[in-house]
Amino acid sequence: MYSITTCFKLVFLLLFTASVNCFAQASWPADSAWEAIRMKHKARQMHDTVYLARAQALTELSFKNPLLKERLANYKSIAWSSPAYQASRVKYYAFLANHASAVHQDGYAIYYLQKMEEELKKSKPYINSLNEPRQLLSIYGDNGNYNHEKRIAIIDSVTPFLKALPAALAKGPVNMNTCINAFTILKHGVSLYASRHNKARTNELAGAARALWFQLKRKPVDNKGKLVQCQLSLYLIEATTAKLMGEVQKQADYLNAAYGIIVSNDAAIAPLFKHPFSGTMLSRVIDYHIEKKQIDSAAYFLGLYQAGVSKPNQVKNLDGAKILRYTAKVNAAKGNYQSAYENLMKGYTINDSVIAIRAADIHNNMYAHLVSEQRNETLLAQQIKIARRNNLIFGIVVMLIISVAVFLWLLEINRQKAEMQTRQLNESTQIQIAQLESQAHEIQKRFGMELHDDVAGKLVHLVNYIESEEMLEENEQVRDKMSRISKMAREAYSATRSKSHEWYFQGSALDKTLFSERVRQIVALALPDSGYEKQIEVDDDCLEKINVQTRIQMLKIIQEAVANILKHARARNFKLFIYEDEGAVIMQLADNGHGFDPAATGSRKGLGLASIRERARELGGSVEISSSEKGTELFLQIPSS
Repeated sequence: MYSITTCFKLVFLLLFTASVNCFAQASWPADSAWEAIRMKHKARQMHDTVYLARAQALTELSFKNPLLKERLANYKSIAWSSPAYQASRVKYYAFLANHASAVHQDGYAIYYLQKMEEELKKSKPYINSLNEPRQLLSIYGDNGNYNHEKRIAIIDSVTPFLKALPAALAKGPVNMNTCINAFTILKHGVSLYASRHNKARTNELAGAARALWFQLKRKPVDNKGKLVQCQLSLYLIEATTAKLMGEVQKQADYLNAAYGIIVSNDAAIAPLFKHPFSGTMLSRVIDYHIEKKQIDSAAYFLGLYQAGVSKPNQVKNLDGAKILRYTAKVNAAKGNYQSAYENLMKGYTINDSVIAIRAADIHNNMYAHLVSEQRNETLLAQQIKIARRNNLIFGIVVMLIISVAVFLWLLEINRQKAEMQTRQLNESTQIQIAQLESQAHEIQKRFGMELHDDVAGKLVHLVNYIESEEMLEENEQVRDKMSRISKMAREAYSATRSKSHEWYFQGSALDKTLFSERVRQIVALALPDSGYEKQIEVDDDCLEKINVQTRIQMLKIIQEAVANILKHARARNFKLFIYEDEGAVIMQLADNGHGFDPAATGSRKGLGLASIRERARELGGSVEISSSEKGTELFLQIPSS
């Protein structure tokens, strides 16, 4: 718990810092600048990549703008519009993290760094950016006895990666920001372990820094300023290591080299890095001169440090608590112990309080923001999931409707086609039956006429008459002539009778042949060769024993069976056999269609079966019908006489 006086002092310091910060960054790019590039992009006068670059330039001048996240809304929309802009998605979270740090919302900063790392992991190969551990070390304090265990845990957790980074850099490209973060962490770790007089760990981390710098120097670098940042960090690492090892001159050489770079006018060093690093350098130089008891030099550099506070554009990068602590050290070296004590207490009180507040902010603000954003993301993900599911369901329903419509349309086409084929089948069957009846009538008429004209009868009568007259004739010569005439008449009668029989049997054979052809014509019309495998075998000899009316009924049964296959069975194989067995003519039909219930009577198919059974009864025969999912078989048996 802090005393009331300490709390008032802390509040006063924070208010003073905030007011100075507001003055320090008196302005940031106006909203009109953001709106101008947004409108150009909206009007397609500016490409996505150009907009992203312009927005980045405005962002780098707006890290303290409280409305920065709102200004980046269009940037975010574009960055997430295409996989090609993955790097811009990483930058988006980097912008928010820098903004959070600039306004001292360290919890938010850590959270956005984590989001940034998640985006980086989507790139292959992925190399840890080290953003989060670097930021945590900054928050937990970079010197003194603050949060040692937490800081050591962070450093130890990334040490394996830091030691492996030079080898990764030797194999391929590594983001320069990752190298800068690595040097910053190594600088922090070396200082921490040196303060604990742990030479082994200090040398281990310093060695990792030297190996990384060795690889960096061998690589072409586009941004010289970032390379200088790494070099400055290395100089501080070497100076700290030399101090631990008692190499005073070496320590001084590295500090002077680093300070020389800082005070130079090298434009390659980014101001955003140069200003805070100058504070770090000055604090190291002051410590060096105090240890060497060079009080005037220490006071001189302390004056330079304090002068930085009066510059508005540098206040945000300097720590007032450090000024108080170093003022206390210089006063103590001069013998002003009372003033030194007061300044030291103020410095430590403020420093401890700020670090405590920043650490608490990590656990409070970060957690609250994390929960809030995760809930929003979960809700958004659920909404997207529901929308996708609804779209999927809608698509499936539409496809089902289309499928059903197409199926019904195909069914209608097949139905119409089946009706047309059935109609043609009926017409063909009727024609075949008419021809069969006509042929039978002509055969009957021909033989009837032959018998009616009694050619043979007259010849018999003539023979009898001649023989009677011959017996009464007394003249022998006349009787001989009449005998010869009688003989000739008998021969004519025999020839006529023989010819009549010959015509009869020829007509019968022709009829048998025509019946087989008619059966094949009926089947071929309904079941074309292109869609069906057929086997038709007819025993012509057995047809001699059945009359024309029986054949007509057989044709009608075949027609009905084939029509059922066409309309209902959806078969692909068809068999038809007509043969004689044990005094009966057998007709056997089979298909491999879907099958049906032979007992059904409530459908058109049922009426067809009833018709087949009725015709079989009229012929004095019997019919058996069996059906299953493998097909249907019809077995018709008709007496042959």
